[in-house]
This record gives sequence, C-alpha cells and structure tokens, in this order.
Amino acid sequence: MNDMMRNQVRLFVLVILAFLPAVGLYLYANGILRERELRQSQQELIQFAHVAAVEYQRLIDESRQLLGTLAEFPDVRDAAAPACNRRLASVLNHTPQYTTLTLIGMDGYLACGSLTVDGGLYLGDRTYFTRANATTRFSVGDFAIGRITGKPTLGVAYPILDDGSREIESVLAASIDLSTLGAHAHRLRIPENVTFTVMDSDGTILVREPSGMHPLGHDEVGAPAQPGFLALTNSVTETALASGTDLDGLSRLFAISPLRGTGATPEGYLLVGKEEMVLLNQAEEVVAQEFRFLVSAGVVMMIMAWLFGHYALIRTTTPTGWLDPDTD
Repeated sequence: MNDMMRNQVRLFVLVILAFLPAVGLYLYANGILRERELRQSQQELIQFAHVAAVEYQRLIDESRQLLGTLAEFPDVRDAAAPACNRRLASVLNHTPQYTTLTLIGMDGYLACGSLTVDGGLYLGDRTYFTRANATTRFSVGDFAIGRITGKPTLGVAYPILDDGSREIESVLAASIDLSTLGAHAHRLRIPENVTFTVMDSDGTILVREPSGMHPLGHDEVGAPAQPGFLALTNSVTETALASGTDLDGLSRLFAISPLRGTGATPEGYLLVGKEEMVLLNQAEEVVAQEFRFLVSAGVVMMIMAWLFGHYALIRTTTPTGWLDPDTD
C-alpha cells in the first residue's frame, strides 16, 4: 500500500506538470489577448462613427433628390402662395428629417415655405443661399441654429433656373434636422458609456448624446467646444482615432469622422467617444473570462487524468484475486 500511495503522488505530480505548459502559454499570450480585445473595441468605435457619417451623407443625397423634385411643381416654381405654402407644408409633414422647406426669392426674402412668419424673413445671408447663387447648382451650407425653429440644422439649397435664360429665378432650400443623427445613433443602440457629438468646423456643438453632460451644467447644443476638444479634429481627413478630454471632463478615446457637403473640405465632425478606462476594463474582463474557462477546463482534465491513472495504477499493482477474497 505504501508503494501504491507513492505511485499515486507521483501520478498527481505528473498530471500537474503536464498542465503547467498550458498555463505558461496562456500567461505568455495574455498580453496578446488583451491587445486583441482593445483593437476590437476600437474597431467598433470606428464602425459606429463611419455608419453615422454614412447616414449624414444619405440625408444630403436624399435632400438633393427631394428639392429637385419639388422644383418641378408649378406652384413652387412660381411661388404661388398660398398653394406653394400648402405644398411645402404637406411635404414637411411626411419628412420629419427636415425642420423647414422654403423658397427664397432673389432679394433674399422668404417667398413661401412650410413655415411662415409675419413681417417677412430675410435668408439671403445664409451660406446655402449664397453658395447656390454662386455655383448655380445644389449646395450645402454651414451648420446653424434655425431662425424659425431654434433647432440645430444643416441648410441645403437647390437653385431654380429659368427655362430660357438659365438664370436663377429663386432658391429652394431645406433645413436638415441634425438631431436626426442623434436619433439614428439611438437606433444603432449606442451604449450607455459612449458619447455621440456633432460639431461644425468652428467648434460649435450641434448634436450631443447623451445630452446634459456639459461641465458648465447647461445644454451643449449651440455652445462652443473647449479648445482641446476642437483640437481633436486637427488634420482629420477620414475616420481616425484620437485620445482627449470630452465635454464632460472625462478622458475618452474618440473615433472621429469628417462630415462633408459637396466639397472636399470637412464642414463638421462627428465624434464617438468611450472612456479609455472602460475599454481597458472590458478587455481585462474578457481575458479574465478566458482564464477562468481555462482553469476550469484544466481542473476537470486534471481530475479525470488522476482518476484514470489511479484506476490504472490499482489494476497494475493489485495481485490477481486481491479484490475478491472468495476467489479460489
């Protein structure tokens, strides 16, 4: 029996020694696994920002098609109020991604629109209007806060040309509701610990999700970003990663996508941020789960190996008939 016990101890030690290389290999690969998880989280941020930027471009493309179609209606081309007002108001009811649809005369004043104001409304200084006049084609303006609605918008304009002279008679415009991008982010199930921000090239905050996180305690929309936050977009020409301080004062890793209209120069930026500590903790948790699985599987294998070895040891060290004293 003493020999059997010594053999059992030797067997147990051999099983442990056989398992140690797997543990060593895992510890060596631990850093590689952590880096893999971090890269995957970073790619998720980049993908989220890219999809949101694609949605922005889709809104612009749809606006070009809508305005081009509306420009073919006689009551719109001729600014025939109140028929023109009714037409644009009816279309607006079916296109919630816009805040207003307007027809602007060459004097810069509102000729008709989905929303009207008493006393006239001057829109001749809007960038989308001046660009459409200068280029005689569909144009995208700057980000702005709507004068009628007070919402953050992006104005787009389609010049209506005279059939004969091909000179501009009026400009048909739409104001894209930028909160649509925030709503799209929610439809993509933006995580609770991720921020979603849209700002123009001057650093004015136009969309912020989740809202109410400004360090000064007021709504971010329409407020200027801190210089450090604006500096994150320096030299960004395509979706890229950058680390910096968010509007709420927390350090985050950002995926940044430039937002363009019809030109090559970015007119704004979309930033998706996630706390770097959260990224690290998530990577550590995944690695820890894999380690727990490895340990559990290893323990089960060790027990099975020891039991099998113990049974085999008994069979090889026990004299024939020892287990059955009645055997002849």
